[in-house]
Amino acid sequence: MADARTVELVSGIETTLAVDKAGGETPVYLIVGCATDISMSGETELITAKCYSGTEVAPSGDDPAYTFTINGLVKEYNATNDPNNVSANDLEDWFLAKTLKKFRYARPKIGDRVRSFDGFVTSFSESGTVDGSQTYSATVTPLKKPVITSVVA
Repeated sequence: MADARTVELVSGIETTLAVDKAGGETPVYLIVGCATDISMSGETELITAKCYSGTEVAPSGDDPAYTFTINGLVKEYNATNDPNNVSANDLEDWFLAKTLKKFRYARPKIGDRVRSFDGFVTSFSESGTVDGSQTYSATVTPLKKPVITSVVA
């Protein structure tokens, strides 16, 4: 059960990207593992109308295009822990197979915004340094614009 928001300022750690890893009939969302930062961006395509009296721009009739980017630490989960975690390996596998998954970008408090969508992992990378941890970066692109709802009690 979700709590009511008492502090209006949203902390970065409150926002998560979760995925229905198993892909069953009833979605069971798992938070994408060991994330260090998550971002969302959207863009509306504009059309330009030029005439002798000047130039105007207006939104096209298309839905805005969203992308969700997640960066994190790479973990190699053992067989016992793997089903309960979403790893960089899962993201890379879905990227390679072009697997459509159900995602949810959300915060946990009653009334907070939830963005739900079916999407593809459209980019994936890993990097690391000798004296640092191995990290990953992935971009998730929704099939359509996200459905926006709110957390309920």
